[in-house]
Amino acid sequence: MVKSRIKKVALGVLLGSLLLLLTGLPGVAKEIELRLLTSQVGVHGEAGWCADFVQAFNAEYAGRIKIVVDGVAEDSVCQQKLLTDAAADTMPDLFMIGADVSKFNLLAQSGNVMPLNDYIKNDPVLKAKLAATDANTLAGYTDVDGNILGIPYTRPYIGTFYNTELFARAGIAEFPTTWNGFFTACDKLLAARITPIAMMTVGNAWCSMLLLSNMIGTSPEGMKWLATKPENQKLDVPVFIDAVRMLQTVLNKYTTIDAVGADYGVAANHFLQGNVAMIVNGPWMVASFSDPKSAPAGFEAKVKYALAPGNGLIATEGAGWGSGAKGEKRDAAIEALKFLLSQDVYGAYLSLTGQIPCAAVDVSQVTYPRITQEFAPLAKAATYKYSYFSTAVKPAVTNALPQFLPGLADLSMSPEVFALKLELVSEAD
Repeated sequence: MVKSRIKKVALGVLLGSLLLLLTGLPGVAKEIELRLLTSQVGVHGEAGWCADFVQAFNAEYAGRIKIVVDGVAEDSVCQQKLLTDAAADTMPDLFMIGADVSKFNLLAQSGNVMPLNDYIKNDPVLKAKLAATDANTLAGYTDVDGNILGIPYTRPYIGTFYNTELFARAGIAEFPTTWNGFFTACDKLLAARITPIAMMTVGNAWCSMLLLSNMIGTSPEGMKWLATKPENQKLDVPVFIDAVRMLQTVLNKYTTIDAVGADYGVAANHFLQGNVAMIVNGPWMVASFSDPKSAPAGFEAKVKYALAPGNGLIATEGAGWGSGAKGEKRDAAIEALKFLLSQDVYGAYLSLTGQIPCAAVDVSQVTYPRITQEFAPLAKAATYKYSYFSTAVKPAVTNALPQFLPGLADLSMSPEVFALKLELVSEAD
């Protein structure tokens, strides 16, 4: 556990305190502060882990390096702040960086993310930690000039969480394995006065975008479509339009009345409070199910994780850690990145989120949650594995998606027009 590391550095804290008293003397270096931009604060399921990590790091490096948390309580808002900082050349010294093109390319193009190539090459610890990292994974954090801009951290398999108690109340014994079965289950849930699924249209439209990805990806043609490079992608085609038609039905009939205009926090809270029966999201959400700040007592026992109808799942690169540090802060930021890869910190994160590691770690010391343990064999046997929509289209299309979803939801826009509008956005980018 991260907290155990704090106890090991009690002597370091005392020595650090002495150093702080001496920093005013000539020739004594001052403590370097690193700004950590993160959404892992407040009721976020990873807030406790983040607080433990920062406390442990600050204890071990007392008097030399101190991490200061710049918390933004919403994933999409935090991502937008990161892009704003990149454009303004006011980058945080530490931040989580996504490997998908919609998030990564804009940061890479800013030129304000610290390249890590030389550090990885010359630092034995970093080199050893990343020695077994899959080449494709590392490529996801590498810009067009070959600069490695992120340390790969996790790789999730994304499924659908469902509330077994609400399913049972509606007379549904198992999660549906086909899309026809999915819509039949939605009708049964509505008949039992249960809202079927949490959706959202604001920010990155995350949960809605993931459901759309499943609707596309669970066919040979759809899986191929999601593997197409964004610059070659076409959106006004049957495989996409057919999926949009299914998404329209969900947005119009099977979700909450506040889904249009809702952000991730609203959608997640509906599931956590038992207001809806399903939500499409990654394994990192599992931590929230047993967190008393997020869900009622005993909620975790009601939840299971399922493949998408059609026997598919989203298998994509997850998130890593990057830095925008400059000057003397660069070496300090590298120390923080190495600390994030230490067994106590890394193992605790994997145990909490149920994700697959990208760098070297002793997985025998990782305790995966019951929900993700049960999901693992299903994920391995899935017929269709694909990335999500935002990785298959240009960033402008990802940004435009939330603008057009309300028209889809109220039926003022047909699936064909929806697809055409996104195609025009893509062509103009």
